[in-house]
Amino acid sequence: MRFDRLAAPALALALITAPAAGDERRPVIDWLSDSVETPRPVAPRDGDVASNAMPRPVAVSRLDAPTPDLLGLAGPLVDTLPRPLWSRSEMEALRPRLAAIRPAQLTAMQRLVTAMLVAPSAPPAGSDGMAMYLARVDALLGLGELDQARALLARAEIDGPETFRRWFDIAILTGTENTACRRMRLLPEITPTLPARIFCLARTGDWPAAALTLETARALDVIEPALANRLTRFLDDFAGGVPLAPPASPSPLDYALYEAIGEPLRSASLPIAFAHADLRDNVGWRARIEAAERLARAGAIGPERLWSVYQERLPAASGGVWDRVNAIQRFETAMRARDPAAVAGVLPDAWDQMGAADLRPIFAERYGAGLLRLPLEGAAERIALRAAMLSGGEERLRATETAARREPELAALARGQDKAIADPTPEIAAILRGLRAEDLTQDNRRLIEDDRLGEALLEAAELLDEGAGGNLDAVTEGLSLLVALGLRDTAIDAALELAILGMQP
Repeated sequence: MRFDRLAAPALALALITAPAAGDERRPVIDWLSDSVETPRPVAPRDGDVASNAMPRPVAVSRLDAPTPDLLGLAGPLVDTLPRPLWSRSEMEALRPRLAAIRPAQLTAMQRLVTAMLVAPSAPPAGSDGMAMYLARVDALLGLGELDQARALLARAEIDGPETFRRWFDIAILTGTENTACRRMRLLPEITPTLPARIFCLARTGDWPAAALTLETARALDVIEPALANRLTRFLDDFAGGVPLAPPASPSPLDYALYEAIGEPLRSASLPIAFAHADLRDNVGWRARIEAAERLARAGAIGPERLWSVYQERLPAASGGVWDRVNAIQRFETAMRARDPAAVAGVLPDAWDQMGAADLRPIFAERYGAGLLRLPLEGAAERIALRAAMLSGGEERLRATETAARREPELAALARGQDKAIADPTPEIAAILRGLRAEDLTQDNRRLIEDDRLGEALLEAAELLDEGAGGNLDAVTEGLSLLVALGLRDTAIDAALELAILGMQP
């Protein structure tokens, strides 16, 4: 068994300001578009003289406005999380941990981390009421969880620069940039940067103002030549010239500009959030399939979205992704016909194809319940049992009864009966030690004792990601942490996933 697997032109220029240095709200991801100006407070200088005797303007804020750090979303897994998640931690200690979050290999950990990021919770020490909220949104963006990030942004009910900046990028990556541009022009709180202003003027039909803004910026020498070239090509179809070199770390706005000038960037080489841009209808089918598989593998979209792309048309070629599409389409046809013989004939190939793409968990989520209702035998029955146990819920409970005869190790793991396995393999033994939670490292025990439970859960997710790559000690420690934190069901989900995905077909 192996464990492996993002006003007028002159007035716009006059309002350009630099972002505050050392701002604690700086993003934990580095690819956000520079679309909105964040003014820097300027301290009064010695000798400054008031120009009149009028009082300073009074700042006004809603007394009933929500505190963003306290906001969250509901969900079944959210309700099971231990508390407090973050309030006993320090913001500066959390920031690098949140910045380091990457899509987990195990579906159970993908769901857990997402639930942690959207859960309402008291903020850590050192947050100003906004810092932890923005860090959570950025972590969701880094995971490609654009729908969850957008929902969390919507809960804030504010249109400040930092929240709008993130919402604007989500809009670009999901093909609703025109809506974002219209909203930008209606919000007095938002001061767009030059690239965003020019882009949005053009996208909303005001090409003369966009061109005038660009030329004014050139004349005042307040725009970088490379950026000016990109915007010129964006505005002028006849500008021509050699292909433009892409930025080292392109933003969603860069991505949109390069696509518009006919030199699209490959999303496969960019952070996973960019894969959403390849789900749009104007993108080629193969690129849509590869993007959907990448997002599904990371848990950023569900099986329905992936299968809708798989079934758009019949593959006109063979090999690689086309063999997988063909296998899935044949299997879908057999399942819809509820023909056990036909299903048994195509299920092994579909299971192998999805295994080659690390997509068996999402296959199980779609088909686990349906397979369990069919009278299958031999290899097809074994695959159906594993798919049903991977899918969780009632299907797992039903499958466990049959698995007790066919797959006794999996049945014992599903029931949490760690002592029912007489002669476990080293991998299963590592899982069993973790479910018993007999030993924890001193550092991890201290996280629990100090009620730094969010940090402990992040540590468990990181350990199990190492475990999925073959580190058996990390498997034991990660599962032990989950059990010690009261998340035994999640630990069993992860244990079954490790066991099933590590088994031979």
